[in-house]
Amino acid sequence: MPDSVAVIGSGISGISAAHKLVDNGFLVTIFDQGKNPGGRLGLRSLRNPPFINRPVDVGAAYFTVSQTQFQNKVDQWQSLGLVHQWTDTFHVFKDYEITTTTGPMRYGAKKGLRSLAIHELAELTKKGVTHLQERKITSVVDKKNKVLVENQEFDAVVFAMPGLQAARIIQDKDLKKELSKQVCLPVLSAWFVIDSDTPKYDAMFVNDHEVISLIINDGKRRKDNAPVVNVLTTNDYAKTRLENIDYYLDEIVDHGLEIWNIKSDVVEKGITRWSMAQVAPSSRVAMPERMAIVGDAYSDNPRIEAAWLDGVAVLSQLEVLN
Repeated sequence: MPDSVAVIGSGISGISAAHKLVDNGFLVTIFDQGKNPGGRLGLRSLRNPPFINRPVDVGAAYFTVSQTQFQNKVDQWQSLGLVHQWTDTFHVFKDYEITTTTGPMRYGAKKGLRSLAIHELAELTKKGVTHLQERKITSVVDKKNKVLVENQEFDAVVFAMPGLQAARIIQDKDLKKELSKQVCLPVLSAWFVIDSDTPKYDAMFVNDHEVISLIINDGKRRKDNAPVVNVLTTNDYAKTRLENIDYYLDEIVDHGLEIWNIKSDVVEKGITRWSMAQVAPSSRVAMPERMAIVGDAYSDNPRIEAAWLDGVAVLSQLEVLN
């Protein structure tokens, strides 16, 4: 019988790891504690007409491509109409001066970036992968020839999550201590709808501001031109405001309106927190031979592409299965 592998986390790295494992003949079970899959591919749905149930990306803002292996996957997504090229030019706000900067092409998704996770999990299910969403794991124990995940035996386990989260469920005290050293940075993500046309900017990096780091025109990102704006805070602002986040919504929205010189009325708004929004680049902790940990933290430039590619490379950590 094929070896069994538990993948804990249904974000991008967990999904790509599951593809690699099932394509190499392993029996794969994906666990995720969230209501929805995708990890930091966060979405919220608007509540009011005329945009009721329209999704807004409130986690990862976009993705870029630099490696052929990931480009092949993106080409596949494009051919299915899941993603599209958005823009290679952002505006930059600093000291009330606005300039532009050109970089790599940014990609968006018509139904939100979480739709990529939903699509890939459906494909994995067709391959025989078991996907258990809203399944919280509280204990992982390394035995001599097996790994116990909530007392269920597997031949190996993949932690597709930041080290800080893995540390909460791994029972080995020394390993828990090492994983807890990883640095994660928080962000508050607000969104609002205005009663006018979509703003003129695609997106704007906000430099040296006490509250805001990035403003995204979700209507242009989604290519439906809805007057929906997503505002992300700085890490420093968020780190002391992770409780009672609704209290800070108006302040964040007001800064976004001011920076973009929007005079229209706000007709809907909301906020969410990402306590582990950005994982600082870090060295991978040495794991027991039947455990692997994957994610974008182990790249010099953490991002969606890095998460996908790190998951693809999962077998390099599980030589015991080869």
